[in-house]
Amino acid sequence: MLGVILLIRQAIYSRLVNIPDKIWFQSVFRGRFTMLQRFFSVAAFLTVVFCAGAPLWAARGELIPETTAARHGLARPWFAQVELNQGRARINDLILFEGVLYAQTNTAMVHAIDAETGKTLWSKQIGHPNHPSMSPDAKGDLLATINGSRLYVVNRFSGDLLYEREMSDTPGNGPGLSTQRVYIPMVTGMMVAYPLKSIVDPARDFDKDGKGDAGLEKTAKEMSRQQDVGVDQKYTPPLACQSFGRVLVQPLVTREYAGAEYVVWPTDRGYLNFGRIDREVENALALKFRLQTAAPIVAQPGYLPPDPKVPGDSGVVIGISNDGFVYAINEENGETLWRFSTGEPIVESPAVIEDRVYITTQLGGMYCLEIKTGKSLWWARNITRFVAASKTRVYAVDRIGRVLVLNAANGARLDVIATEKVSMKMANTDTDRIYLVSDGGLIQCLHELEQTEPLVHGKERKLAAKAEANQTEAEAERPTVPKADAAKKRKAAGDENDPFGDAGGVGDRAGDENDPFGDAGGVRDRADGDEEAEDDDFPF
Repeated sequence: MLGVILLIRQAIYSRLVNIPDKIWFQSVFRGRFTMLQRFFSVAAFLTVVFCAGAPLWAARGELIPETTAARHGLARPWFAQVELNQGRARINDLILFEGVLYAQTNTAMVHAIDAETGKTLWSKQIGHPNHPSMSPDAKGDLLATINGSRLYVVNRFSGDLLYEREMSDTPGNGPGLSTQRVYIPMVTGMMVAYPLKSIVDPARDFDKDGKGDAGLEKTAKEMSRQQDVGVDQKYTPPLACQSFGRVLVQPLVTREYAGAEYVVWPTDRGYLNFGRIDREVENALALKFRLQTAAPIVAQPGYLPPDPKVPGDSGVVIGISNDGFVYAINEENGETLWRFSTGEPIVESPAVIEDRVYITTQLGGMYCLEIKTGKSLWWARNITRFVAASKTRVYAVDRIGRVLVLNAANGARLDVIATEKVSMKMANTDTDRIYLVSDGGLIQCLHELEQTEPLVHGKERKLAAKAEANQTEAEAERPTVPKADAAKKRKAAGDENDPFGDAGGVGDRAGDENDPFGDAGGVRDRADGDEEAEDDDFPF
């Protein structure tokens, strides 16, 4: 620094006394060259030290300091840097499942990170780095993703590859998972379900009978079970169901139990399709009913599981569309419970939190609706994406990338957090945690100061749904019943009100080449005496 000051002083002096340039340069560099060499050497050394000690995300201002978070009533318990090529790689997808974050990059790397500590559990290359990877999904012990035109199913606890399959058609988006199947959406409108038959370690069955090591702790048994997860590699023809339009949105497996399995998927023709696999009927993925909207559907629907405290309760599917409407559909019978108009296209998935659903519009605005009635509780302007919610606050993103803090009771704005430089804010409908992701692979977690333990939304409903799904594994080896026998069995039982009775499915409409769905036209009431509806396979 002293050399630079002396050099500037000498230059000013030479101009004041009109010293010729040639003489000035000679006088300056003859006596100062050694000093300049030393100066630039020290500067280069300090630059190297600074770059090594201060990562790129710190220079960009992407990391929120703990002091800044505290001013907003938040704590930053951890941040983690995902290993990736800063020049060409970035995180494309981030999902949360049972306390683990799964981050997938555009180079087919998948990183499993503990959602409460930030510890990296495993990192694996799943697929070809130059092929596009689509949104992953996790369920039970499995994690599924699509890379190029190949399906990969891995052990979600270790990342070990369990199942790989080349698809004969072009997938439209990422897969949907149940405990026994993986659903692949195709651009042709086909929904394909590949069976995933678990392989049980005989040693585990031996220990279940009480003949194994009785002194083995439960946690150790669980860890051993997680490492022994396996899927049968024997090829079994998949089930398929044709829908109208291209399927470009990831399917949603809503509910599964010993008798059936439900899956919902939208198409770009504005149809929300409800499919079901009846486990009493062999080889049958039937499209039981559908909802027709007036515009394409570009986002996954939301879902509220049945209330375990209410006998016979049904789950509710919250569908959205570019026509600006929000639809609440009973998943058992396809009845439209309510419909709400926002007046603007909806391109983000609904966020279902307890007894409320949050809807953001494309032009900027968020509605808080009562999920049972569709009543609007409040509206907040300039919001494009839901982020997270606690007991008293709602966190959302505005049109310039800031995180807004809203009062959960009335939607009033309480605070603004400067996060414009953070590229991705994950929509977390499972817990109250806020997860921010930068282009360089930095992931950071925020939560309210007093909420040291994660607040799990809808915990009782989710635990009951998980218990139902776990029962399917025990029933997986139950022999199937031919379709005709199953129909006779239901008829003998007098189950005439079953909305999934012998509806026929897609195969019964093969003769209609122009419209594979007949005259469905959305949800209709059969009580109006429409005789034509009696023969329609989609009587809504």
